[in-house]
Amino acid sequence: MEEILATPPNKLVEKLENGELSILQMFGVSYFGAIKRLLKNPTKAEKLRFSAVSSWKLQLFVMNWLVGPMCRFLLWCILVGDNKKSENYWQKKRQKAVKLGHILFPDKIQGTITATESQGLIVGFNHPTLHEILSLITWSLENFPNKRNNFPTNLPWYESVCTCADSLRNLGICIAPLITQGTFAKLEKIHEGDSETIKAMAKISNILLNNYLTIATEFDICGDNTFSAPSGTRQATIFANKAAFDNDNIKLLPVMSSLALKIARANKTSTSIFLPITVIPPKFWLKNMRGLRLLNSYQLVIGKGFSVDEVKTLGRKIDYAFLQRIAENAPKRLIYP
Repeated sequence: MEEILATPPNKLVEKLENGELSILQMFGVSYFGAIKRLLKNPTKAEKLRFSAVSSWKLQLFVMNWLVGPMCRFLLWCILVGDNKKSENYWQKKRQKAVKLGHILFPDKIQGTITATESQGLIVGFNHPTLHEILSLITWSLENFPNKRNNFPTNLPWYESVCTCADSLRNLGICIAPLITQGTFAKLEKIHEGDSETIKAMAKISNILLNNYLTIATEFDICGDNTFSAPSGTRQATIFANKAAFDNDNIKLLPVMSSLALKIARANKTSTSIFLPITVIPPKFWLKNMRGLRLLNSYQLVIGKGFSVDEVKTLGRKIDYAFLQRIAENAPKRLIYP
């Protein structure tokens, strides 16, 4: 454990990508072993793979175990064919990814954003399902074909696709592992009473967060794009509750403010745009439909962006202001429960 904690973040991620390390397994979560005991009583660790610690449903189990392989299959569909040695191989593959994205995620985009080659975007969006992740990737690859895209990825999902990370990078998609609050809470329950293990988990969580923020600053300097969900995880509504919507002093996850602070310190001449995008699922969408929702037509509304100067002036209040701006273009059903 001490050796892992002392590993530089980029080397830690490299080990994950090469299959030399599984943080989930290190903390007692059997990534593949649990499937063998599907029909038996699952342990606490196994229940994390079933998306719950106290209880689990077959539907959630299937979602967890199929989305990773499905994403790898979609990537294979994009990469198959053509001569890899050709000069414009990856450009062709990005174009193919966009075409496939439009077929599987036939969303309507409302609004436009203009950014120069040297001007990056810090995109914040509400995150009710997995669908919008692939939709936003499609949108960015199509509209900014020469820019890279930094996406934070919850650790269980990251470990299911990280062996494809190199190909994704060549397509312009960088996935950065994070331990979300929900995943951390489940790991805490697994190791309840084991303070040393929980401390180690917190340290690794901070290492991964700093790695994501470092990538964001590097991308900002190069004029590339970074994406983030202010909720920190999938959440059916933009605000967790009405109290959060009504009170601009309520404590929120410092997602956008952490990005803003890190970027402002690293790049004092940054001209990036902090861009809110509102994700609107179809009206028949139910709050427990959290998967990819293939072939469903969502609406993505590009909101009014914040300049770096505006973000600096708002400080920590940017977290609330950002959610409010996302909510401006959302139907009431999506604003709070």
